[in-house]
Order: sequence, then C-alpha cells, then structure tokens
Amino acid sequence: MTDFHYFAVPTADQPGTLNPVYELLDFPIVMGRADDIVLTGPAPEKPLVDGREVTDPRLIAALSVPVELDRAEALDRSAKLAGVLRTMGVIPESGAVLTLAEDVPPLARALTLLAAARVGLTVDLRSGASGDAPIVVHGIEAEAVEPGRASIKVTRSRFEGVGVTIDGEIANLDQAMRDSRVEFASVVPLSPDQTLLLTDSGEIDAMSSLEWLRREVLSEA
Repeated sequence: MTDFHYFAVPTADQPGTLNPVYELLDFPIVMGRADDIVLTGPAPEKPLVDGREVTDPRLIAALSVPVELDRAEALDRSAKLAGVLRTMGVIPESGAVLTLAEDVPPLARALTLLAAARVGLTVDLRSGASGDAPIVVHGIEAEAVEPGRASIKVTRSRFEGVGVTIDGEIANLDQAMRDSRVEFASVVPLSPDQTLLLTDSGEIDAMSSLEWLRREVLSEA
C-alpha cells in the first residue's frame, strides 16, 4: 500500500489531511511518470478528429483502436471536469452527492470518479441511485461540438455524448469541458474519514478510496 503524502501531518489530536487523486496522478507526474498509461477505454464506435466524425475508411480503421490515456491527460481531463462541476454550482463542501448513471462510457466514468475525489465530492454508485438524484452524470443524444469559437478548444473532451443534470437542468459536458474559460480545479485536502463513495457494499472514505480507485478505475498506478 502506498503511504499518503499528507497535506497536514496527523497528530495526536488531528487525523491530518490527504487526497487519493494526488497520490494517483499529481505526485507521480512530478516524479516523472506523466507518460504512464493509466486509463483505457474501448475503441470508439464513431472516431472523431478535432470534434468531427471521420468518414475516410482508412482513417476510421486507423482510429478504431482502444483508447489509452496517460497520466498527464487523466489529470488534465479530471481536473477540468472538477472545475466544470464547481462552475455549475456543484459544491462538495455543501454535502452535494453526484450520481453516475449506468450509460456513462467507461472512460468518462473513470474521469468523473477521479474528478469527484479530487475536490471531495461524494459519488453514489449504488444500484438504482440515479432515479431521482439531483446531480446525475449520464448519456445524452448530442452532436459533437464543432470548434469554431475562440472559447471552444479542439482538444478532445473525452465526454462526447455525456451530460450532467443538476436540479432538472441538463448541460452538455462535451461543450463545457472544451470551453477555455472554465478553470481547472486544484486538488483539495480531505479528512481521511470523509466519505467519497457510496456503494452497494457500503461507504468508502478518502483513505480507503486510494486502493479502490487503483483497483477499480486505473489501469496502472
């Protein structure tokens, strides 16, 4: 098990503060492991280049391979999503809970879990939890966002066809993730016993979530 790099060192009276995503992404990058492949996803059904669907058969064949994200991109995309959610009014400090629908693609699902842990947002993974939840990340029917405005980056969002519903209002995460005006979120120090995951097997706190994320989310850590 990896020892945590505490932001506030534990004492006899205080448990200290830590963050599992710092151990999985931020710290290894500083130590020279930015290029390690840590997330994998299935080959895209409709390959995209610069947000546009590919039609050339040769290019389709070349791009129809499993997706791999290195640690640097995993940090970039998850930190951006955390910033997007904060901008949309999802405030972890208020006790907000995010629910992941089953139709969210594996890569977007993994990045959402890392984004939530980065800022201390609890994620509900229990069966059937997305029914009436106020904050839900889920699949949507949406065309790929065309880069054209100065604020929309060409960078792949990794959230094509994924949206978030907050109190009944739906936002397209592909567009939000590529908007250059939205800031990335810094990693947040958390109490070791803060609940980060609600599962059918029980609650998982910040300290225990390190091994859970390594085992259930990352391909390499």
